[in-house]
Amino acid sequence: MLPVREKVEHTALRIKFTKTGKLQYISHLDLHRTFCRLLVRCGIPVWYSEGFTPHPRLQFATPLSVGSESLCEYMDVYVIGNADTVDLDVMRWKLRETDIDGLEIKEVYLPSTKFSTITHSDYTVRIKTDGASQALAAKCNEALHVSPLVILKRTKSGEKDVDISTQIKSVDVSFDGEAIVIKACLAADSAGFLKPDYLINVLKDRCGILSGDVLKEEYSILRTAVLVGDEEFH
Repeated sequence: MLPVREKVEHTALRIKFTKTGKLQYISHLDLHRTFCRLLVRCGIPVWYSEGFTPHPRLQFATPLSVGSESLCEYMDVYVIGNADTVDLDVMRWKLRETDIDGLEIKEVYLPSTKFSTITHSDYTVRIKTDGASQALAAKCNEALHVSPLVILKRTKSGEKDVDISTQIKSVDVSFDGEAIVIKACLAADSAGFLKPDYLINVLKDRCGILSGDVLKEEYSILRTAVLVGDEEFH
């Protein structure tokens, strides 16, 4: 008799990867499907759930909005075997053979921490807007340092006014000669997750950015680090 799946020995494997380029435009569900196919194609011994529709157990760390890029995404997947028998070198080699543009496997390892310990994320936002200058950057910097900083935020219970100043650990706005650049460390825990899009919305309302020609103005969002306190998550 074959063993019940839950009784098959399995362990969590953590994958750190990038999500850049055209890959930024796929949804979370599409990313999930991509990894399911990638794991099968690479011959990773994935552990499947029990039920009428068995599927790989994938868990991603912090959500990333469509249209945002990241250098540090994390995903846990259960594989057959235990911590002593899982060959990390082989799995790392197989996964790095992917030819998906924008998806680079940075690390493959056995996790020692939970995603729930994540507290903040670092972002770099570049805004190409009419009138971009050192003076406009200074105005934007001042606008983001106001406390309280009340915005209309979408929550599970609907839209409501929220003070996001407590969710901004640090923020700095500068001008790089071409664009307004925001470096921000924002809350990323389940209780106070803050998307960098809200900072852009504040600057639209209070500083008039991105109010010109939509064919010429644009912005990009790049997540550069995921943190636990002041330390990088691992």
